Amino acid sequence: MNDYKSIAEVLEYKIGKFLCWPEFNPEEAARRIEQLKLIGVEAIAEGGPHAILGTSILGKGHAGVVLRALYLEEEVALKARRTDTDRISMKREASLLSHANKWNVGPRLLGVSDDFIVMELLVGPYFGDWVVENLDNHEAVLNNIRAILGIAWKLDQSGLDHGELTHIRRHYVVTLEGPRVIDFESASLDRAPSNLTSTIQSLFMNYRFSQLLSKMYPMPNHHELLGALRIYKLDPSERNYHSVLEACNL
Repeated sequence: MNDYKSIAEVLEYKIGKFLCWPEFNPEEAARRIEQLKLIGVEAIAEGGPHAILGTSILGKGHAGVVLRALYLEEEVALKARRTDTDRISMKREASLLSHANKWNVGPRLLGVSDDFIVMELLVGPYFGDWVVENLDNHEAVLNNIRAILGIAWKLDQSGLDHGELTHIRRHYVVTLEGPRVIDFESASLDRAPSNLTSTIQSLFMNYRFSQLLSKMYPMPNHHELLGALRIYKLDPSERNYHSVLEACNL
Protein backbone atom coordinates (compact mmCIF):
# COMPACT_ATOMS: atom_id res chain seq x y z
CA MET A 1 0.00 0.00 0.00
CA ASN A 2 3.07 2.28 0.14
CA ASP A 3 2.47 3.42 -3.46
CA TYR A 4 -0.83 5.07 -2.50
CA LYS A 5 -0.89 8.85 -2.11
CA SER A 6 -3.40 10.26 0.35
CA ILE A 7 -6.13 12.54 -0.93
CA ALA A 8 -4.62 15.36 1.14
CA GLU A 9 -1.34 15.24 -0.81
CA VAL A 10 -2.18 13.51 -4.09
CA LEU A 11 -2.18 16.68 -6.22
CA GLU A 12 1.56 16.98 -5.53
CA TYR A 13 2.15 13.82 -7.59
CA LYS A 14 1.70 12.94 -11.27
CA ILE A 15 -1.12 10.50 -10.56
CA GLY A 16 -3.07 13.28 -8.84
CA LYS A 17 -3.29 15.23 -12.10
CA PHE A 18 -5.54 12.49 -13.51
CA LEU A 19 -8.26 13.49 -11.07
CA CYS A 20 -8.67 16.56 -13.29
CA TRP A 21 -7.51 15.44 -16.74
CA PRO A 22 -6.59 16.30 -19.50
CA GLU A 23 -6.98 20.02 -18.75
CA PHE A 24 -5.75 20.49 -15.20
CA ASN A 25 -7.24 23.41 -13.31
CA PRO A 26 -6.20 23.97 -9.66
CA GLU A 27 -9.59 25.28 -8.56
CA GLU A 28 -11.46 22.42 -10.27
CA ALA A 29 -8.99 19.90 -8.85
CA ALA A 30 -9.52 21.25 -5.32
CA ARG A 31 -13.30 20.98 -5.78
CA ARG A 32 -12.90 17.37 -6.90
CA ILE A 33 -10.72 16.54 -3.90
CA GLU A 34 -13.57 17.66 -1.65
CA GLN A 35 -15.94 15.32 -3.54
CA LEU A 36 -13.57 12.41 -2.94
CA LYS A 37 -13.41 13.16 0.77
CA LEU A 38 -17.22 13.25 0.98
CA ILE A 39 -17.71 9.87 -0.73
CA GLY A 40 -14.96 8.16 1.30
CA VAL A 41 -12.03 7.87 -1.12
CA GLU A 42 -8.84 7.93 0.92
CA ALA A 43 -5.91 7.58 -1.49
CA ILE A 44 -4.90 7.17 -5.18
CA ALA A 45 -2.09 5.15 -6.80
CA GLU A 46 -0.49 4.52 -10.16
CA GLY A 47 -0.89 1.10 -11.74
CA GLY A 48 -2.71 -0.65 -14.55
CA PRO A 49 -2.39 -1.81 -18.17
CA HIS A 50 -2.67 1.64 -19.78
CA ALA A 51 0.03 4.32 -19.86
CA ILE A 52 -0.50 8.04 -20.45
CA LEU A 53 2.61 10.21 -20.60
CA GLY A 54 4.57 7.59 -18.67
CA THR A 55 1.95 7.13 -15.93
CA SER A 56 0.21 3.76 -15.67
CA ILE A 57 -3.54 3.73 -14.98
CA LEU A 58 -6.36 1.17 -15.06
CA GLY A 59 -8.26 2.56 -18.05
CA LYS A 60 -9.09 5.44 -20.35
CA GLY A 61 -12.40 6.15 -22.10
CA HIS A 62 -14.24 8.96 -23.82
CA ALA A 63 -15.87 10.09 -20.57
CA GLY A 64 -13.27 9.29 -17.94
CA VAL A 65 -10.04 7.75 -16.74
CA VAL A 66 -9.92 4.87 -14.26
CA LEU A 67 -7.44 4.88 -11.39
CA ARG A 68 -6.49 2.62 -8.49
CA ALA A 69 -7.85 3.96 -5.22
CA LEU A 70 -8.50 3.17 -1.57
CA TYR A 71 -12.10 3.47 -0.43
CA LEU A 72 -13.03 2.70 3.17
CA GLU A 73 -9.70 0.79 3.36
CA GLU A 74 -10.63 -1.36 0.31
CA GLU A 75 -8.77 -1.31 -3.01
CA VAL A 76 -11.18 -0.10 -5.70
CA ALA A 77 -11.37 1.35 -9.20
CA LEU A 78 -12.08 5.08 -9.34
CA LYS A 79 -13.44 6.58 -12.57
CA ALA A 80 -12.78 10.31 -12.86
CA ARG A 81 -14.78 12.43 -15.32
CA ARG A 82 -12.58 13.90 -18.04
CA THR A 83 -12.53 17.68 -18.24
CA ASP A 84 -13.00 17.58 -22.03
CA THR A 85 -16.06 15.32 -22.09
CA ASP A 86 -19.56 16.53 -22.89
CA ARG A 87 -20.87 14.54 -19.91
CA ILE A 88 -21.97 16.96 -17.20
CA SER A 89 -21.95 14.29 -14.48
CA MET A 90 -21.01 10.67 -13.82
CA LYS A 91 -24.35 9.95 -12.16
CA ARG A 92 -26.10 8.70 -15.30
CA GLU A 93 -23.38 6.11 -15.95
CA ALA A 94 -23.50 5.12 -12.28
CA SER A 95 -27.27 4.56 -12.49
CA LEU A 96 -26.78 2.29 -15.53
CA LEU A 97 -24.10 0.31 -13.68
CA SER A 98 -26.46 0.04 -10.71
CA HIS A 99 -29.13 -1.37 -13.06
CA ALA A 100 -26.64 -3.96 -14.36
CA ASN A 101 -25.68 -4.88 -10.78
CA LYS A 102 -29.28 -5.90 -10.11
CA TRP A 103 -28.69 -8.64 -12.69
CA ASN A 104 -25.30 -9.56 -11.12
CA VAL A 105 -23.46 -7.99 -14.04
CA GLY A 106 -20.54 -5.54 -14.01
CA PRO A 107 -18.27 -4.33 -11.20
CA ARG A 108 -20.13 -3.49 -7.99
CA LEU A 109 -21.05 0.18 -7.72
CA LEU A 110 -19.73 1.50 -4.40
CA GLY A 111 -20.09 5.26 -4.59
CA VAL A 112 -20.76 8.19 -6.90
CA SER A 113 -20.48 11.97 -7.10
CA ASP A 114 -20.74 14.47 -9.93
CA ASP A 115 -17.21 13.73 -11.15
CA PHE A 116 -16.42 10.24 -9.84
CA ILE A 117 -17.63 6.65 -9.75
CA VAL A 118 -16.22 4.24 -7.16
CA MET A 119 -16.38 0.60 -8.29
CA GLU A 120 -15.19 -2.84 -7.38
CA LEU A 121 -11.64 -3.41 -8.63
CA LEU A 122 -11.62 -6.37 -11.04
CA VAL A 123 -8.22 -8.05 -11.17
CA GLY A 124 -7.15 -9.94 -14.27
CA PRO A 125 -6.18 -9.56 -17.94
CA TYR A 126 -8.45 -8.33 -20.68
CA PHE A 127 -10.26 -11.18 -22.42
CA GLY A 128 -8.38 -10.65 -25.69
CA ASP A 129 -5.00 -10.87 -23.95
CA TRP A 130 -6.17 -13.85 -21.90
CA VAL A 131 -7.17 -15.79 -25.04
CA VAL A 132 -3.74 -15.28 -26.60
CA GLU A 133 -2.11 -16.76 -23.48
CA ASN A 134 -4.58 -19.67 -23.16
CA LEU A 135 -5.08 -21.02 -26.67
CA ASP A 136 -3.79 -24.40 -25.50
CA ASN A 137 -6.47 -24.59 -22.78
CA HIS A 138 -9.46 -25.56 -24.91
CA GLU A 139 -11.86 -26.17 -22.01
CA ALA A 140 -11.08 -22.86 -20.28
CA VAL A 141 -11.57 -20.87 -23.51
CA LEU A 142 -14.92 -22.57 -24.17
CA ASN A 143 -16.04 -21.97 -20.58
CA ASN A 144 -15.18 -18.29 -20.76
CA ILE A 145 -16.88 -17.82 -24.14
CA ARG A 146 -19.97 -19.52 -22.72
CA ALA A 147 -19.83 -17.25 -19.65
CA ILE A 148 -19.44 -14.11 -21.79
CA LEU A 149 -22.45 -15.04 -23.91
CA GLY A 150 -24.39 -15.68 -20.69
CA ILE A 151 -23.55 -12.18 -19.46
CA ALA A 152 -24.64 -10.70 -22.79
CA TRP A 153 -27.95 -12.55 -22.55
CA LYS A 154 -28.48 -11.28 -18.99
CA LEU A 155 -27.94 -7.74 -20.23
CA ASP A 156 -30.48 -8.30 -23.01
CA GLN A 157 -32.97 -9.59 -20.45
CA SER A 158 -32.35 -6.55 -18.25
CA GLY A 159 -33.22 -4.15 -21.08
CA LEU A 160 -29.80 -2.47 -20.95
CA ASP A 161 -27.68 -2.15 -24.08
CA HIS A 162 -23.97 -1.99 -23.23
CA GLY A 163 -23.10 -0.24 -26.47
CA GLU A 164 -19.49 -1.41 -26.86
CA LEU A 165 -19.67 -5.19 -27.13
CA THR A 166 -18.71 -5.32 -30.80
CA HIS A 167 -15.23 -4.74 -29.31
CA ILE A 168 -15.29 -7.18 -26.41
CA ARG A 169 -11.58 -7.91 -26.20
CA ARG A 170 -11.08 -4.98 -23.80
CA HIS A 171 -14.56 -4.87 -22.33
CA TYR A 172 -14.18 -8.06 -20.32
CA VAL A 173 -11.70 -8.74 -17.54
CA VAL A 174 -10.96 -12.40 -16.83
CA THR A 175 -10.85 -12.70 -13.04
CA LEU A 176 -10.16 -15.85 -11.02
CA GLU A 177 -13.95 -16.28 -10.77
CA GLY A 178 -14.49 -15.85 -14.52
CA PRO A 179 -15.03 -13.04 -17.04
CA ARG A 180 -16.67 -9.77 -15.95
CA VAL A 181 -17.92 -7.03 -18.26
CA ILE A 182 -16.72 -3.46 -17.65
CA ASP A 183 -17.20 0.12 -18.90
CA PHE A 184 -20.83 1.23 -19.04
CA GLU A 185 -20.19 4.78 -20.27
CA SER A 186 -21.89 4.06 -23.63
CA ALA A 187 -24.74 2.02 -22.12
CA SER A 188 -28.41 2.92 -22.53
CA LEU A 189 -31.88 1.82 -21.47
CA ASP A 190 -33.39 3.87 -24.31
CA ARG A 191 -32.40 1.65 -27.25
CA ALA A 192 -33.15 -1.96 -28.02
CA PRO A 193 -30.48 -4.15 -26.39
CA SER A 194 -28.22 -6.03 -28.81
CA ASN A 195 -25.62 -7.37 -26.41
CA LEU A 196 -25.73 -11.00 -27.53
CA THR A 197 -25.66 -10.23 -31.25
CA SER A 198 -22.86 -7.67 -30.78
CA THR A 199 -20.83 -10.14 -28.70
CA ILE A 200 -21.20 -12.90 -31.28
CA GLN A 201 -20.20 -10.47 -34.01
CA SER A 202 -17.06 -9.61 -32.04
CA LEU A 203 -16.20 -13.25 -31.31
CA PHE A 204 -16.96 -14.98 -34.59
CA MET A 205 -17.28 -12.32 -37.30
CA ASN A 206 -14.39 -10.02 -36.48
CA TYR A 207 -11.76 -11.36 -38.86
CA ARG A 208 -8.66 -10.97 -36.66
CA PHE A 209 -10.24 -12.31 -33.51
CA SER A 210 -12.08 -15.16 -35.21
CA GLN A 211 -8.82 -16.18 -36.89
CA LEU A 212 -7.26 -16.36 -33.44
CA LEU A 213 -10.11 -18.41 -31.97
CA SER A 214 -10.17 -20.74 -34.97
CA LYS A 215 -6.79 -22.12 -33.88
CA MET A 216 -8.54 -24.07 -31.14
CA TYR A 217 -12.30 -23.49 -31.45
CA PRO A 218 -14.74 -25.23 -33.83
CA MET A 219 -15.97 -22.07 -35.56
CA PRO A 220 -19.74 -21.89 -36.14
CA ASN A 221 -21.39 -22.07 -39.54
CA HIS A 222 -22.21 -18.43 -40.31
CA HIS A 223 -25.44 -19.24 -42.16
CA GLU A 224 -26.79 -21.30 -39.25
CA LEU A 225 -25.61 -18.76 -36.68
CA LEU A 226 -27.19 -15.80 -38.47
CA GLY A 227 -30.45 -17.74 -38.76
CA ALA A 228 -30.47 -18.44 -35.03
CA LEU A 229 -29.71 -14.79 -34.28
CA ARG A 230 -32.57 -13.57 -36.48
CA ILE A 231 -35.03 -15.73 -34.52
CA TYR A 232 -33.47 -14.60 -31.22
CA LYS A 233 -33.79 -10.91 -32.14
CA LEU A 234 -37.52 -11.41 -32.73
CA ASP A 235 -37.91 -13.31 -29.45
CA PRO A 236 -34.94 -13.17 -27.02
CA SER A 237 -36.30 -16.07 -24.96
CA GLU A 238 -34.20 -18.57 -23.05
CA ARG A 239 -35.11 -21.24 -25.60
CA ASN A 240 -33.89 -19.12 -28.51
CA TYR A 241 -30.79 -18.12 -26.54
CA HIS A 242 -29.89 -21.81 -26.19
CA SER A 243 -30.47 -22.25 -29.92
CA VAL A 244 -27.88 -19.53 -30.49
CA LEU A 245 -25.45 -21.35 -28.18
CA GLU A 246 -25.95 -24.54 -30.20
CA ALA A 247 -25.23 -22.63 -33.41
CA CYS A 248 -22.03 -21.39 -31.72
CA ASN A 249 -21.01 -25.04 -31.07
CA LEU A 250 -21.40 -24.59 -27.32
